[in-house]
Amino acid sequence: MISYRPYPFYIAYIFKKYLRKEYSKAEAKRRWNLTLENYRKLMEKGEDIGGKENRMSSNLYMALAVFAFYDATDRKITKEELKDYINGFMPKSIPVLSKLADFNKIENQNRLRKRFENYKVLSDQKLANGEWGNSWRVEINPHNREKGLAFDFTSCPLADFARKNGYMEIMPVLCEFDYQTAALMHAELIREHTIAVNGDYCDYWYIGDKDTDERDSENE
Repeated sequence: MISYRPYPFYIAYIFKKYLRKEYSKAEAKRRWNLTLENYRKLMEKGEDIGGKENRMSSNLYMALAVFAFYDATDRKITKEELKDYINGFMPKSIPVLSKLADFNKIENQNRLRKRFENYKVLSDQKLANGEWGNSWRVEINPHNREKGLAFDFTSCPLADFARKNGYMEIMPVLCEFDYQTAALMHAELIREHTIAVNGDYCDYWYIGDKDTDERDSENE
C-alpha cells in the first residue's frame, strides 16, 4: 500500500476547471469527490516506494491523481484534452524559477547531476535492503554523453502501476510532462525510449536550449 499523501493541489486546480466547464455545479462537485475517493483507493493498490524519504515519489502521486481523475470522468476525457490540462500544470515560463534553474549554467547542471547521483546511492541501498518496493533504478550517463546531463531509468513504478491496473493508454501523456519540465529549465530533453511505450528503459538527455540553438545554426 502506498503511504497516504493529499491530492496534489496544483493538479486539483487544473482538473476542477475541467469539471466546471463540462458539468453542472452539482455534478462537477460529485465527480470531484469521486476523484478524491478514487485517489485513496488507488493508493491501496500500489506498492510503497519510500514516501517522503524518496524524493522521486511525488511523480507517483501525480500519476495516481491523473488516473483517479480519468476514472471520475468515466474515461471520457480524451488523451488530447488530458494532455492540454497536464501541460497546464507547469507554465513554460515562471521567470524566477526559470532563472534559478537555467540549465545553460554549468552550476545548475552540476547541481542536478549531483541530485541524481545522490538518489542513485540512496535508492540502490534501499532497494538492496528490500525497501522502496519497485522504485526507479537509475544509471548515470550510460551512453557516455559529452554534454549536458544524461541518465536512464531502468524501472518505473508509474508504468508498473499503469500496466497492472489498466492505465497504459494514457501513460504517454504523463511521459510528455518531462518535456514541460525541460522547457521550464531552458533545456531540451532528447529521448528515444520509454518503458511505457517502446523500451526497457527511459532515457533522459538534457542539454541547454542555447546548445540547441547552436546546433540548429550549424545544421542550417
